[in-house]
Amino acid sequence: MDAATIIRDFTAKGVQLAPTDHGTISITPRSRLTDADRDLLRKHKAALLAELQSMNIMNFMNIDSSHLPPARIVHDQEPKFIDPLAEARTLLGVMRKVGLRVRLTSGDQLRIGPDRMLWPYDREYIAAQKDALIQLLKEEQSHD
Repeated sequence: MDAATIIRDFTAKGVQLAPTDHGTISITPRSRLTDADRDLLRKHKAALLAELQSMNIMNFMNIDSSHLPPARIVHDQEPKFIDPLAEARTLLGVMRKVGLRVRLTSGDQLRIGPDRMLWPYDREYIAAQKDALIQLLKEEQSHD
């Protein structure tokens, strides 16, 4: 029985084998091993380590950077929002659903908090919608 076959058999049983930096084999979960499995691992330890390390190198070499997420996702304005109030209405609804408090001060200043829930790109987007948000909040206040 070769090392690749042993690794495939353990993987089929739901047991993951991985090389460690200390020249040992990491086994997850250990509870699934029988005494025969432990004997097999001891007997073929050197071959298994060599195979696992070569698999690790191959996996590292096969990383395709095109599958990695971009550094920052930039959201363009959605074309379906022709009416700026519709976009602001959607933004206001989403902010309230995630637990942000959105209100106007007595001087008609827009206040949104808690501040720790806002990311820099959130602030940029909100700033672009500020006038429409203020208009919507004024309309809500006039209906109350």
